[in-house]
Amino acid sequence: MRKIEKIGVIGAGTMGSAIAQHFLMKGLPVTLLDQTEESCARGREIISGSLAEAQKRRIISEDQFEQIMSNLTCSADQATLADADLVVEAVFEDLKVKQDLFARLEQVIRPDCILASNTSSFLIGDIAEGAKHPERIVGVHYFYHAAKNKLVEVIPGPQTEGSLVDDLVNFYAFHGKIPIIVKDAPGFAINRFFVPWLNEGARLLEEGFGSIKYIDEVARAVFGIGMGPFALMNATGVPIAMHAADGLAGKLGDFYKPSQILCDQVASGNLWDEGNTTILNNGGNDENVITSRLIAAALGVAAQMVGEGVVDATSTDLGTRAGLRWPVGPFELMNNIGVDKVAAMVKGLFSSWDMPMPNFAFNSNDPVTLDWVESAVNGDSGFVIFNLPDRMNALGELVVSQLDQCFKGLNQNPDINKIFFLGRGKAFVAGADIKFFLDGLAAGDIDRIQKFTEFGQEVLNRIAASDKTTIAFVDGLTLGGGLELALSCDYRVGTKNTVMAFPETGIGIYPGLGGTQRSSRLIGKGLAKFLVATGQFLNGAKACDYGLVDQLIEPLFDPFDLSNIDLGPPQAGKQDQAELENLFADFDGGFDPDHPYAKVLSRKAPIALKTAMKLMDDGAKLSLEEGLKLELAGLNEIFATADAEQGLNSVVKGFKPEFKGA
Repeated sequence: MRKIEKIGVIGAGTMGSAIAQHFLMKGLPVTLLDQTEESCARGREIISGSLAEAQKRRIISEDQFEQIMSNLTCSADQATLADADLVVEAVFEDLKVKQDLFARLEQVIRPDCILASNTSSFLIGDIAEGAKHPERIVGVHYFYHAAKNKLVEVIPGPQTEGSLVDDLVNFYAFHGKIPIIVKDAPGFAINRFFVPWLNEGARLLEEGFGSIKYIDEVARAVFGIGMGPFALMNATGVPIAMHAADGLAGKLGDFYKPSQILCDQVASGNLWDEGNTTILNNGGNDENVITSRLIAAALGVAAQMVGEGVVDATSTDLGTRAGLRWPVGPFELMNNIGVDKVAAMVKGLFSSWDMPMPNFAFNSNDPVTLDWVESAVNGDSGFVIFNLPDRMNALGELVVSQLDQCFKGLNQNPDINKIFFLGRGKAFVAGADIKFFLDGLAAGDIDRIQKFTEFGQEVLNRIAASDKTTIAFVDGLTLGGGLELALSCDYRVGTKNTVMAFPETGIGIYPGLGGTQRSSRLIGKGLAKFLVATGQFLNGAKACDYGLVDQLIEPLFDPFDLSNIDLGPPQAGKQDQAELENLFADFDGGFDPDHPYAKVLSRKAPIALKTAMKLMDDGAKLSLEEGLKLELAGLNEIFATADAEQGLNSVVKGFKPEFKGA
């Protein structure tokens, strides 16, 4: 992988400064360039002000503030970019300006420097036209606020080098972004359907199907979002929506053309009045029409885009959740509503514009496949990759099913000797999908939770029984079910980012995927009981000390580099932790005010705590297979408690649980 360490950002406005801030906060030296020293100074002030706000909110310390700012160089001289590895332009949207800028930069920068454009209006192939080295020019489309918003669309031009794209994707992922690869096409991915969705909201107002206030209310309810189209246009800029729609219309047709009322609003210079209840053209608030057309505009265009090969469905949904902060993407929403119902809505809208039905998603009524777990092969190594970074790779029904499918495929491959498990983003796997549990409780369907857990145990047992070497790369949050998955592997390899814990007893339940059994057998019953009882969070070094992790390595830019690590004999197992071992070996979950960990233990759910300790005591006398059955046998009882409902809700709603022991 090429080295990407020294960064240049051109354009010290709002977007360029935010792009620079992201790199700075990841410890990278950045040169921020603009035409004048005054412009550069404004960029420095924007970054300093944003970081000061972060310091005020205790996201960074005063020392970190000073360190970050010390890595920033501001200049009006392009020669200062001579040793840059990556230069990102964020100048105003003028094709000739961007082309001329890149032509001048090519006379200054190194031959291997990557030139990236943050354009939202032009094709990367057009920007690269006339360049000496178009193979190193690529699009990197950020979303507001670029320092905070996780999404980056990576757009190869027609001549962009493939390995450059791979390296850039790994680089952004390593530095905390969620990159998706998108074809060089109008609107790229997210704006391609988001802008028509905004515009359709304006059309509905114009045609008298609802007021501004009502259309926003319906949109919030249908899409589960915090702001409707009018509020969002106000937040991001009403003129931006109009210009974006106009740009799409010029390349894709009249459906994308900005509505007259949107153009009029821009001409007025005013924001939308979000509280306005006026209905135009003697119309009325029509929830059905608003719902149908907003769904058709967003989901229909998303399907059209995927059918054209612009991006895949999984990346579309991931980009939507990460970039727009929607709780579900277009295709997950389509599956939830029903593909047949959405198809009828899309047909109704598209036919009115003489547009054909998309050739993706609607050829059958089957749910759209979303790859939340993926597999890959590199040499003699297989990789199972959790692909829900924005959801911390939480284990739900579909995720566990796909985990099983991916593992089986690799396990049956005779050319593979090792199978690595890893997660994209900040987590390996941060536990089970809490919402799944709550939905089951709300529906009175604990049997569904039981079946999910039984199947999860089956999957982990298959991993544990594999004749191939299995390795969990726990580079991030490894909580609850994620730690249980890691314990089913032969090796656990961590980094400085590793965080491990069993938090279950603090939310009213107990580990049910083998955590009470495999942990005891690996590190000893007393130490395992300490971890399950207290929910103690461990960093990588402490996890090694406790015998959970075999070795620590540096975080990797390219996950495939795991193929080359020297595993050696397993190092995990029972360590010298006599004090904790003795303190918890006979602990039965009962409250003792004189216990050294009484304060921590008092915050746990009493029934869950006692049940977990009994499972570990009883399981220690049995085979692993029999011990795992004990976990399953108690699930109905534990999930039926009021404490479980209280604890699980506390995670989703963010309150401190109060357990009653019932």
